[in-house]
Amino acid sequence: MKNTKPKKKRRLRVGRLFLLIIFISLICFLFIKFVDVPIRSIIIKGNSVLTDQEVIEQANLEDYPSYFSTFSFQIKNKLLKNPYVKTAKVTKGLLSVKITIDEKKVLYIDKQTGNKVTTDGEISDDKIVCAPYLTNEVPKDKKKRFLKAMDKINSDILCQISEIKYDPNEIDADRYYLYMNDGNSVYLTVNKFSKINKYNTILENIGKQNGTLYLDYGDYFEVK
Repeated sequence: MKNTKPKKKRRLRVGRLFLLIIFISLICFLFIKFVDVPIRSIIIKGNSVLTDQEVIEQANLEDYPSYFSTFSFQIKNKLLKNPYVKTAKVTKGLLSVKITIDEKKVLYIDKQTGNKVTTDGEISDDKIVCAPYLTNEVPKDKKKRFLKAMDKINSDILCQISEIKYDPNEIDADRYYLYMNDGNSVYLTVNKFSKINKYNTILENIGKQNGTLYLDYGDYFEVK
């Protein structure tokens, strides 16, 4: 009479193996689903030149990829490739990503080349930014002081300036002429550029009239 016990053991082992395969498959399925959870929200701060959408596209987050397979350092490295980004900080919250950007300040646009001059060099592209045009060339020996002076002007005031011209006279070789968007003109010397930050306050005292504001010497307004 044949012994059938070994056959029963084989069937039992095959059954256990089948259950183990199902269990492992279920774990893998749940893991993939867990890892594939998308980013739910993106918070962006510190940007003014770049739009939120441009930041999202630069970081390759427009399709809201997997939260767990997206790393902060990867996002940061992608953002730093943008010529307008000076520094970037990326932190992750609960299915969210927070991006804080420090942009390079656009001081002016060179009218001859079309390049945007920032605190860290020049950018050549067709992006529209809020900055004045430099209509002529500043001598090389005066360029460094000019850039430092321009950096002292607040960004909101830079948006109110239409054009800047290097305009020396017999008294001062570091004198500049500014044409404002509202039709007024302003004269400044390189060591007095910060005075233009009070432009809106000065306008309140002047009233609704156009003319030339002399902030180089004397600090007075001459009506047209």
